[in-house]
Amino acid sequence: MRVYKMPELSAYAANCYAVVSERKNAAVIDAPCRADIILSTLLKNGESLKKVLLTHGHFDHIMAAAKLYEKTGAEVFIHKLDAPKLKSSYLSAADFFGITDFTPFYNEKTVSDGDVITLDEVSFKVLHTPGHTSGGVCYITKNIIFSGDTLFELSVGRCDMPDGNASALSDSLRRLSQLDGDYKIYTGHGAPTELSFEKKYNPYLRQA
Repeated sequence: MRVYKMPELSAYAANCYAVVSERKNAAVIDAPCRADIILSTLLKNGESLKKVLLTHGHFDHIMAAAKLYEKTGAEVFIHKLDAPKLKSSYLSAADFFGITDFTPFYNEKTVSDGDVITLDEVSFKVLHTPGHTSGGVCYITKNIIFSGDTLFELSVGRCDMPDGNASALSDSLRRLSQLDGDYKIYTGHGAPTELSFEKKYNPYLRQA
């Protein structure tokens, strides 16, 4: 399994990661925008896109999903509670930020807590972590957590937008803090971090 970050795609600095199997089949974690760059990067590496795993339904994490599906037929996964955001510029918060090129998407596959998504030898476990949105999730594979906007380095996702819930986020952070072992955390914005570091220094995780 190989994991790498895509080039900067979005003015909102949302991260996009590729997870590549031994057979060079790829899943991308979040699809901020610029499907052309995502696909050209994969093509340059001889990799084929098979799955798109969305951590939540805000516009800055989903805008390329429709084009990626159109170009490759890749399966697009999102938690069932955030699926309506794929179809609405309002629910996805695109309207709040003046985004005018929102493309609705209707061909998603929905996931729930505990589901497992398989890509060849790679398995992603779905951990439902509401708070930033009601359908926010983390994807866990081996010793890696893709945390979306649930957990950042020394911070967390905001809860003051529609569908945010600070109490739910606190519960989600508690679930993360109770995971056994250590994990590399690839966040939805900003730099990667380690769960052990966040348990020790992140004030939100410590409080939870």
